[in-house]
Amino acid sequence: MELHIDLNCDLGEYRSVEGERKEIAIMPYLSSTNIACGMHAGDRNSIRATARRAVEHDVGVGAHPSFPDRDNFGRKAMNLPEDKLREVVRRQIEEFVNHALAVGAVMTHVKAHGALYNMAAVDINIAMIICETIADFNADLFVFGLANSCWVGAAEAVGIELVEEAFADRRYLSGCELVPRTNQQALITDVVEAEQQVIRLVEQNLVMSLDDVNYGVAPGTICIHGDGVNALGIVSNLRSSLTKRGIQVRYPKICL
Repeated sequence: MELHIDLNCDLGEYRSVEGERKEIAIMPYLSSTNIACGMHAGDRNSIRATARRAVEHDVGVGAHPSFPDRDNFGRKAMNLPEDKLREVVRRQIEEFVNHALAVGAVMTHVKAHGALYNMAAVDINIAMIICETIADFNADLFVFGLANSCWVGAAEAVGIELVEEAFADRRYLSGCELVPRTNQQALITDVVEAEQQVIRLVEQNLVMSLDDVNYGVAPGTICIHGDGVNALGIVSNLRSSLTKRGIQVRYPKICL
């Protein structure tokens, strides 16, 4: 049986010329990208530029909505009323679609960003609100969400397809919990360690937690954070390593 995996990266978040150059270099190694919608990073110009590059490299295009929190890069938890959360998510998706279509890009999926993503992973109500908002906008869109988390049940309940996600550059507490960024051990910056974690995830459907316990995780997509200090090194090495092992890098099978 042929093994395959999607490689995604959160892009459109650059705040400097150097950051944009790094994102340009990352794009060819991906099979999908999640593009900041403006509330934690980015603007209409970065959305259009990043979506255009994705089209050029045949990379799947997704919206990356967040809490309205540019000051904290969308990584601070916020408690929004249900109607406000629905409005925030829908508005970002609507604006993203318009900018993407302007450069010939068709949005295929949605992945929440930062604190919004992490809160939904452990709170079924938040996950349901986001999934319902996506489905109300376009039930054919796919959702990227943390494997083995509340994202799974919410997407199933709403009736939309979920692509379960694991991470190349984050360490785990358990099969469905990432080490918080406040912990110094949260991030993986070493190319070899990231490669080893991904290969085990893809070939064995296992990930090792900080307390040396193996957990079952069967991802359809692997994320590399575009703002990571060694994002380019990790993703370029991953693409090469996966190819050498006969593992096809492509947009998730359910989306073909």
